[in-house]
Amino acid sequence: MTVVTVFGSTGSQGGSVARALLKDGFKVRALTRNPESENAKKLQKEGAEIVKCDDADPKEVIEKALKGSDSVFCVTNFWAYFGKELEYGLNIAHAALAAGVKHFVFSGLAPCNKISGGRYNVPHFDLKHKIEEELRKMSKENPSFVTSFVYAPFYMQNFKTFFAPKRTVNEATQEVTYVLGMPLNPKMLPLDMGDINDIGSIVAVMMKDPTKYSGKIIPFSGDCLHGEKIAEIMSKVTGKKVVYNFIEPKDFAQFDFPGAGEMAEMFSYYNEFGAFDKLDKTEASKITKLTNLEEFLKKTNFQLE
Repeated sequence: MTVVTVFGSTGSQGGSVARALLKDGFKVRALTRNPESENAKKLQKEGAEIVKCDDADPKEVIEKALKGSDSVFCVTNFWAYFGKELEYGLNIAHAALAAGVKHFVFSGLAPCNKISGGRYNVPHFDLKHKIEEELRKMSKENPSFVTSFVYAPFYMQNFKTFFAPKRTVNEATQEVTYVLGMPLNPKMLPLDMGDINDIGSIVAVMMKDPTKYSGKIIPFSGDCLHGEKIAEIMSKVTGKKVVYNFIEPKDFAQFDFPGAGEMAEMFSYYNEFGAFDKLDKTEASKITKLTNLEEFLKKTNFQLE
């Protein structure tokens, strides 16, 4: 039985991958900094082996956790470690090679700075791409160490958190309207988005055929929509009035929460180049059924209060 070790196993990407691999008959070793968490316990009940290990651990600790693994799925967490993401990601990659891992699937993102000619600086994209470049180099120098890449779009789950429509009431008429405010320019490119739970099925297929996916990037997008269309679909599903409000990225950058500036840069990049620039988005839909926005809102019981 193929042993796959999953980093970030209690998070949204890693959890989806771990569950899909278990469903497909892989032996899953789920790494987590907190084996006592509810998500870790759930994975254990579903058949995963839970191992305490964190991205920030020394290389020898990670290497020990990876011993006996045929394959690895790795997603790094910029928002947990910020500038350390590159250091920790490279550490994991070299630990995997030293542990004898044969196939390393990395969750990457497009190199915004490079694609935009230096105009947009989005570290949580660009640092991941630097990890990807090192993985490709390692694979070239060590042909038995196969590397593959999956790129996620904007999460549909964000519409329930960061970008949940805000309730407003017209004082004169008492009419209730929900405002979806985003730095997504209606005159530029639509937004690629996806249900992050779809990543698991994609990675499971990649794990079954390392040779086919060697060196490949599989980006996925369940829908690609402008803000007005997103609001229209939300209105249809909820029966409430949802309108779209474009927030200029420079204004969004001034919002008082950590990462506002970087998120504004990300949307400026999205507006001009899209999530995946010139990459082929069609491959993922041949691998699995991807969830569109209407399906996502319905299956997650999306509501506006």
